[in-house]
Amino acid sequence: MKAGIAKAAGFGATVAVGLVLILYLVADAASGPLLVTQPGSDNIEEVALGTVVAFTVLGGVVGLGVALVVNRCNWPPWTFVAVCVAAFLLYGIVPFIAAEQISTAIWLNAMHLAAAAPIIGLLARSLADARNQPAITTTEPQRTTA
Repeated sequence: MKAGIAKAAGFGATVAVGLVLILYLVADAASGPLLVTQPGSDNIEEVALGTVVAFTVLGGVVGLGVALVVNRCNWPPWTFVAVCVAAFLLYGIVPFIAAEQISTAIWLNAMHLAAAAPIIGLLARSLADARNQPAITTTEPQRTTA
């Protein structure tokens, strides 16, 4: 059961990295470098490609951790989706605070959505599949008589 959840997280993170890379390259070509100011700093920095990939993979790891925790609940898929959607909506504010241009904030939120969709979707599905598996029982095989 937990191996299926881990596989879903790995595959979701892999798909998410691909989608985010495409969006990053389109954003860079369409509106130039994505510039942000870190909280408490006056330095303007460009969002690096490595940072985008690292945080996408980190999102998969965090998603896996949340999935393993909510797997103990009565309704794990729904609980997982509710927690993730709430966190996603709250975290969607951060790009608007840090971005130097509104286009950067929009591109960053689009990347967040592209990263979240496969990770959340695949993990929620794996939680539902894991919950619907029949319990393994050791019973005597049934005999058929003719």
